[in-house]
Amino acid sequence: MGLETRPWRRWFALAVLGLALVVLGGNLGPARASDPDSGAAPGLAARRNWWDLDRGRPCGRFWCSLVVSPHIPLGPGESRIRLAVAGGDGSTAQDTAARVEARSTAVATSLKDLARQLEASVQNAPEPPPTLGSGLWLNRQLKPRHPRTPTLAIGTKNNNPVIYLPADAGNRTPQVTLITLTEPDSLANGLDTEALAQRWKTILERTLSEALWGASFDRVFPWARPVVVALAVVLGGGGVLLCSRAVARRRDQAMELGRQLVALQQTRSDGRHAPSPGSEEATDKQQLKQVQRLERAQRHRNLAIKLIRMLRITVVVMAAILALFVVPGSRLLGLALLRLSASIPLIWGTMILLEGVLSWALARRLNQWADQAQLAEPNSRRPQLRLGTNLGVLKGTIGTGTTLLGLYLTLLAFGITPQILAGAGIVAVAVGFLARGLVEDLIGGVRILSADLYAVGDSIAANGHAGLVEGMNLLYTQLRGGGGELISLPNGAIRECENRSKDWARVNFEVDIAWRSDLARASALLQAVATELAADPEWNALILEEPQLLGVEQLDQSGVRLKLWIKTQPLKQWSVAREYRRRLKAALDAAGIEPGIPQRLSLQA
Repeated sequence: MGLETRPWRRWFALAVLGLALVVLGGNLGPARASDPDSGAAPGLAARRNWWDLDRGRPCGRFWCSLVVSPHIPLGPGESRIRLAVAGGDGSTAQDTAARVEARSTAVATSLKDLARQLEASVQNAPEPPPTLGSGLWLNRQLKPRHPRTPTLAIGTKNNNPVIYLPADAGNRTPQVTLITLTEPDSLANGLDTEALAQRWKTILERTLSEALWGASFDRVFPWARPVVVALAVVLGGGGVLLCSRAVARRRDQAMELGRQLVALQQTRSDGRHAPSPGSEEATDKQQLKQVQRLERAQRHRNLAIKLIRMLRITVVVMAAILALFVVPGSRLLGLALLRLSASIPLIWGTMILLEGVLSWALARRLNQWADQAQLAEPNSRRPQLRLGTNLGVLKGTIGTGTTLLGLYLTLLAFGITPQILAGAGIVAVAVGFLARGLVEDLIGGVRILSADLYAVGDSIAANGHAGLVEGMNLLYTQLRGGGGELISLPNGAIRECENRSKDWARVNFEVDIAWRSDLARASALLQAVATELAADPEWNALILEEPQLLGVEQLDQSGVRLKLWIKTQPLKQWSVAREYRRRLKAALDAAGIEPGIPQRLSLQA
């Protein structure tokens, strides 16, 4: 019922996302760590990627950043270590964000190095590690403190509380300072420095205990994590396979419905099965109802296909998140993906539902209009053609609009703001590429639809090309030529259009007879053959009015030219004309009427 736009939208979406992520990855480099006691220099312009969980964010009059670690719980209701830095002193927001990000990165790096040392001690210990019950490995709340968990201390350095690991002379390990608390930290978290230091000390000890329990689990069950990752891959692959089969089945159903729609529009093209004049009105109404029913079923199938495709992507993402969570080294990436996975499906689910609601409202309004138009013109198939054309074009426009809106919201969810895109030049390039003639083509498409210049199924001639309108949208019109060629015309370039099948058509028949032939007899023969054709039950449904003999059209050296008109159903003028020529040839031969022959004049000297 129109041009196929879904592959175009899919590749356009992938191109925009890929280009945006490449630009974003090039502009947003990893943050640089600095000494947590001193903070970053004011001129540091660190930028974070969209997947960084410790990106600096405003929190009141401060800028804050979370300390992230594979073993720090970051779920809802969990206590977190949130560092804060005050702005001012002429520093920009970007510089302040870079300073707090550098603090959180330094703390996370120190904590990560300490956790690795403790995990290595568990792996290299001669005695077997402590074990837990099967249910306690996954329950963070019920899991006790690991026996090897070191006890952290709280001290003072430069009049600020510090949390540190005391030196161990027996193991020859130096003192390690993990966090230096500042006044902005206390104000941003709503606690005094002593209480905040105790809370953060508990969180750090719990984090080290989680790292030790993970190392103990790997030593007791070295095969467990690879098995879970493989299971996630298998489950994800199975879910994708089931979703793909469901999509293929519904796509076949939608294609079959589309073929039924095309066949229904061509039903009356078969003259041997044409309805009788008394049943034309009922047949047109019935066909309109069938078109509406098939279009509604096709719309439901397409909506189901989009929802299943979104489910397929969700299955892949969930399997990837499970696999990433199992491995401590990739757990932070899994957590970032989990946070995004809560918004991305919501965005695209909303876009799919929005497209469905708008398409339903559009189809409902157009169906009401088609019913009224069919009542006003009971013997016309024009409402059917316009209904199919307008639904196809406008639904494609709605789909493209919701896709672009979904892409924009997705980029925002990834942290790609319009300022970043504009700074990278993407907006200028995209607008410069797409705006060439785009507005003109859109206006041309709206003009064609609103004026009903033609519809899908009409035979037209435009811009030196002629053919059957096979598909159209607001940008292009596709014609199928007589030789089977597919011609694409931009709507903005169509200035004049010749519609050969709107409402009705006509056989414009002309024939030359010899000068010596009986003109009255030849005229009567033309009229009699046309009248006989119109009375034939096999052809009368295609001929709308009594054939009209216009008479002598032209006199020249070829003979006398007679002209006759036969008004027919749309697109039936060619089949009626071919049948009329066949019958007239036999009648002229039987009557002995000779055709006109060009005369040559000879000059004698």
